[in-house]
Amino acid sequence: MEVVKSIDDFKRFIELNRDKLYANAENADDISLDDEWMQENQWDEVYKQEGKKDGKI
Repeated sequence: MEVVKSIDDFKRFIELNRDKLYANAENADDISLDDEWMQENQWDEVYKQEGKKDGKI
């Protein structure tokens, strides 16, 4: 795998590997709400704090 050095490199990587990425991705809608991972909410707070720090919220 090539080293990504710029946004353009990353965009090119995504273009070249889109099908593989979709094939290996999990759809969150397919995960049961009873799943422990789906009930995890600590990241919500992390994202809120980051947004406040970056001035996005």
